[in-house]
Amino acid sequence: MSAKLALSTLLAIFATAPVLASVPDDTATGRHIVRTVPLPEDVTIDSATYTPSGKLLLAIMTSGAENPRDITLATINDDGTGMRVFFKQKIPERAKDNGLRYMVFADNRRIFTGDFIIECRRSLERCRNPEILPVTFPPEVADSPNIAHRWSEIVVAPDNRTISWTTLLSNYAAVVMTGELVKTGKGYVISKPQIISTLEPFKPDPQHPDGVIPEPLRGGEVKQFVNGGAALSFAGGLNRVLANSTIQDLATGAVKPVTDTPSYTETTIFSPDEKLGITMSTRFSPATDLAILGLVPRPHPATLNMGLNMFAYTHSVTGVRKAREGNVGPALIDIKTSMTQPGYQGTNLNTSPDWVFYSPMSWHPGSKRASWVEGLRGRTAKRIQIVELPDYRAGPAVPAKATPSELPYASSDMSVIPALVGRSQEIDVKVFGRSSGHITFRRTAARIEKTYVDYSDDGRNVWSGSETTDVNPRGNSTYSAKLTLTGETAGAMDLTVTFGPLGGDHPAGLIFEPDAAGNPQTRGFAEYQGQRLTVAGLVP
Repeated sequence: MSAKLALSTLLAIFATAPVLASVPDDTATGRHIVRTVPLPEDVTIDSATYTPSGKLLLAIMTSGAENPRDITLATINDDGTGMRVFFKQKIPERAKDNGLRYMVFADNRRIFTGDFIIECRRSLERCRNPEILPVTFPPEVADSPNIAHRWSEIVVAPDNRTISWTTLLSNYAAVVMTGELVKTGKGYVISKPQIISTLEPFKPDPQHPDGVIPEPLRGGEVKQFVNGGAALSFAGGLNRVLANSTIQDLATGAVKPVTDTPSYTETTIFSPDEKLGITMSTRFSPATDLAILGLVPRPHPATLNMGLNMFAYTHSVTGVRKAREGNVGPALIDIKTSMTQPGYQGTNLNTSPDWVFYSPMSWHPGSKRASWVEGLRGRTAKRIQIVELPDYRAGPAVPAKATPSELPYASSDMSVIPALVGRSQEIDVKVFGRSSGHITFRRTAARIEKTYVDYSDDGRNVWSGSETTDVNPRGNSTYSAKLTLTGETAGAMDLTVTFGPLGGDHPAGLIFEPDAAGNPQTRGFAEYQGQRLTVAGLVP
């Protein structure tokens, strides 16, 4: 399609006919058909998500509005018919907010936007004169100098009362919380707040006075209540250096992987029967997929992290949405297979090189259809994509369960939040292997160093070498690794990757120009279990 094609023409094309694309079959789900929802030419969407009744909720950019918070909300059938507007107002602004979200409650009459709840007396499809009610967050995260954004994501449990959100701190760290919505005369108040993410990443090593034992990391960026409300899914860290999807059991705090690939994989949204998922991932974009960073497993990759997710996201997601050729999925996955087979890819649902995934993803209540939003690269045009699974035998929706309120690992002490800002910035620890050697890990605002000295936990696989990340968000940042894994499993990294500034026209672009010694600033390889990746082919 010509880049000179006018935006109005683009919108008209996608308003008149759905785009259909057959995707290769998968034994778990059968045929996949991807189509575009036809919309009126004068409708410019910001967001779209399935409602509990199977309609789509549209957030429409109000025509002629100067403020992007002037929003029109409507419901529509997913074939593009029956659009009904029920809300047309400006959603107020608040300091420390993070834009707007449209999280529909299970009761199908309320929408959580992040700082407000849009409330109808009847279902969204029959709603008239809805109210905008403010939500009061705990004061420690409402508008504190320690807070960058009060929330990054907000989700509502099937009980229509329990919520969870991720608060972003001023030092780029995060804390995950749960609470209960209580309606007052003037709005809603979040009561009984609890911190459910890891507060103390290390505990003393009783065998080594100068050592620590890394704790598994709970939390991440919260995405969805699952298991009927008894667990939460996250974009988190567990087995890989780059983000993957995880599940945290709320009663116990135990975390297990949903995806396990070397690629950057963020959001996974479960189908109502919780057998399938759609996931935002770079796995099908070889020119921008930085799997070379995540291919080789490293000990304690989440707790002793190298700060690479910021660069992977900016390069492979922000850059691709803006100008860089590539895609970020989504992928259709079988949840059980994904949880039990490392490296499982699923099915690529992207059908056009010019259209790039945007949130949100959602499922029809019947578990045989899912939706997501795509944007035309470098433009403001967006469209709604639907994947249909005509052969899939959907199970019943997982029934709602009581969301646990007694969480023995959680903390209700909100006063610890300011202390987290300074604590996570400077780290200097030593981790001893259960069998041999040790790891030293040092982290400052500008540099992260991780050194392996014949480190082994099992006595069969031994790590030697080092990794460093030099961080300069406004200039060039460089990750370097010279590592070997010997023993039952072989692996190696001899790699330098240099990213340009996180802002600008080509955010976090790879720098290949020679350094002072005449070596390319991005060079090298990663190798694990016979698979070898090099920097060749990655988009600058």
